Amino acid sequence: MANDQPLPHQQATGGRRRALRLDWVQPIGLLGLSIANYLLRLVTLGTYHFWGKTEVRRRLWSAVRLDDEPLEYTGTGRELFVGFLIVFALVLLPILLGGVAVAILFGPQSPALAIYQLLLYVLIALLIGIGTSRAQRYRLSRTRWRGIRMGLVGSSWRYGWTYFWTLLVLPFTLGWATPWRATRLQRMLTDDMRFGDRPFRFTGSSGPLYGPFAILWLGALVILVVTGLVIQLGLTNLGIAAIAAKRGQLDSATIAKLIVIVYGVLAVALLAYSVLSAFYRAAQFNHFAAHTFFEGATFRASTTGGGLVWIAIGNFLIWLAGIVAALLAVFAVAVGLGLALGTSPEQTPVLTQAFSLLGIAVIITAAGLLSPIIQARTTRYLVERMEIVGEVPLAEIAQGQDQGIRRGEGLAEAFDIDAF
Repeated sequence: MANDQPLPHQQATGGRRRALRLDWVQPIGLLGLSIANYLLRLVTLGTYHFWGKTEVRRRLWSAVRLDDEPLEYTGTGRELFVGFLIVFALVLLPILLGGVAVAILFGPQSPALAIYQLLLYVLIALLIGIGTSRAQRYRLSRTRWRGIRMGLVGSSWRYGWTYFWTLLVLPFTLGWATPWRATRLQRMLTDDMRFGDRPFRFTGSSGPLYGPFAILWLGALVILVVTGLVIQLGLTNLGIAAIAAKRGQLDSATIAKLIVIVYGVLAVALLAYSVLSAFYRAAQFNHFAAHTFFEGATFRASTTGGGLVWIAIGNFLIWLAGIVAALLAVFAVAVGLGLALGTSPEQTPVLTQAFSLLGIAVIITAAGLLSPIIQARTTRYLVERMEIVGEVPLAEIAQGQDQGIRRGEGLAEAFDIDAF
């Protein structure tokens, strides 16, 4: 009978338990793909975004190899597009119309609008959790290795509710519930993951994370205090200078200095916190990997805070290069068109306005120009620092049940969240 035929991975292993090797094979053509995706998004007013994302995923998935066999991504741009349209119609549009209706009926300064916004924040927090679970469910359902699909069982609403109420705990514990919350959510997702008909297991506890988190928490407290003191000192000095000059009030030059001080100090504080948090995130990633099991195998990760900082710095420079390149391209087109017309865009109001609008559009959209390269760089770092320890009985794994998912991660697209 056809159902008795061995699956591809069973033919390859001959019924033996196998230790799996995890590798990364750098995908080619990411720069060309980045440019093509960006131009097509501009031409289609953003609609091509879903198809471009799908092609990027196919290349990144195939770059991850288990025993020299690539992962396969089978999702489609149409599924992502339809998922977003449904969420837009059922969630985003009603939220927008509801806000407009409350403002019109009760006035923009009415307490009713503040209550509506508060309820909206609660709803969004709940939907972010649900969207995280649904996005991972979709991506896993579209992930295969040697013909066997992955999956995520369990309730997205249950995960969303846990995400929401544990979020409310954070301010009451001054953030100290963070490791406990992250571990609880990780357990829910991992225990619901499947490869074929076999489950993953997560056995980690939050205890080992509190040492690294204590360093992060104390460091963040120092950063917060120093930031506040520096800003207060700057405000005081500027106020004293204004009084000494007998102005009695801050002039435009003093206000400009104030803005530079505040935003400059905040930028430095954010950078310091990002560097500090990288070490906690590395510890968390390694801890979660070491306590994730599949059959007889577990994972070992060796990410470091310094490595994550280096990745972040490189990704920022690549992101900045994409914006600069796009702006230079617009400038070159403007100059070329001006030369062709025998004038410059500055001398032609219509051209000036058109290229100004185009420049704004470029700045807004160019942030994602080189995102495929950034995603590949980040994924490569994580994969190359991950290994699978132990053996897996591949021949015993049967095909998982098709969950009937026909559209993808609309909530994740709507709220700009990621499943992983």
